[in-house]
This record gives sequence, structure tokens and C-alpha cells, in this order.
Amino acid sequence: MSIIKDPDMRRKEQWEKSAQAQKGFNYARLLGYGDLGCPSLSAAEEYSLHSRYLAKANSLNLSEIAEMKIIYRGGVDIEGRPVMVVVGAHFLLRCLDLERFVLHVVKEFEPLIQKPYTIVYLHSAASLQPQPDLGFMKRLQQILGRKHQRNLHAIYILHPSLGLRTAVLAMQMFVDGEVWKKVVYVDRLVQLFKYVPREQLTMPDFVFQHDLEVNGGRGLIVDPRTKHIYQRASS
Repeated sequence: MSIIKDPDMRRKEQWEKSAQAQKGFNYARLLGYGDLGCPSLSAAEEYSLHSRYLAKANSLNLSEIAEMKIIYRGGVDIEGRPVMVVVGAHFLLRCLDLERFVLHVVKEFEPLIQKPYTIVYLHSAASLQPQPDLGFMKRLQQILGRKHQRNLHAIYILHPSLGLRTAVLAMQMFVDGEVWKKVVYVDRLVQLFKYVPREQLTMPDFVFQHDLEVNGGRGLIVDPRTKHIYQRASS
């Protein structure tokens, strides 16, 4: 029998010790954003963690997660960078296997993170959905690795709520300032299309409906067939 401790078990013990040590100073948990007990990892540790998750993801059929359309590939932004679309309202925490979801994320992001890329997060109608805490977000970033952090150009967030803006501020403070300072808030679809052309994005119908509801449709025309949004010509 090998006396070498399994690296995942060793890391779990390290996280537990770190969490115990930080109990008195866990400001993120005090503010209601979850436990950030997991310690920082070296570049080599992040690479090893990412490699293990990628190998496992490639060995599994994760089609039931893909069918939920939480994340999926878009086209390219205005400068030709590939786009990953994330739909907040599709993230149903209560009925989602988080471990399988993380494996799906690793598998889908792998082709993109090799070079500069963009994320479009659609927060439309997602405000009432339970969202993952900061501990989960920190763990996910560690699994995606430093190439993700380095090559991420921007995160465009459509229809941000006050709660989401506060959560992003917390992620800048407690998770990763470099990544989360790349957030660009956009309140209207027409603003988003300045960064990512309309024809490069496939979005659920409720995103267009939400945009009309929160912005009142002022000055906008929506093509019911193509879902293209146009600025109404001034008279």
C-alpha cells in the first residue's frame, strides 16, 4: 500500500486547516457571501488541478448539463475574440449537480482560454435565482487556471441588478481583483451590441422581453422573427 497521500485529500485537509484559521476574520462570510477558506494555489498546483478536471471532463458524457444552456459558445466580439455566453436565469442551483457543472465549464472553456476571449453574462430575469457563493467562484477560478485569467478580455454583464453589482464588488475584494475588474456593465441590449454584434449572439426570448420591460422600449424596434433590435429613426 502506498503511503503517499492522495493530492485531493491533502488539499482538502489544507483547505480545512485554512478555513479553521480564518474563522475569526472571514469578512466574506460575515457579509453573507460564503466561506473563502480555501487557500491560494501556486501556478503548478493550479495547472495540476486544471489538468485533472479536464481529463475527467473529457471522459464523461455531460450532455444533461449542456442541455440546460447555462453556458454555450457564441460567435465573436467586434475585435474577433471568441465569446462564451452565460445565462444566469438558467442556473438552477437547487437542481444542479455542481461538480458535473464545473466539469462541463472546464470542458467548454478549454478551447477559448488558449487565446484572448470574452464572456457575455445575461443577468436578465436571474435576480430571484439562488446563486453560487464566493467560495464556489474562487474554487472555479482555480480550476480554470491562470490561462483563463490572463486571456480573459472582458466580462460584459447585461441587465445587472444592485445585488449583482455588490456581489461583483465582493469578488473583486475577496476572490480575484484582476479578473473581476474586467467587468463591463451594460443596461441595454443595444449597448451590448456595440461590443458583440447581434448576429454573433444567440439569446433566450426572455432576454429581449426583459430588456423591453426594464427599459420601456424607448426608441427601440424589435423584429419579431429575427429578434434583432433597432434604434427607431428620429422624426
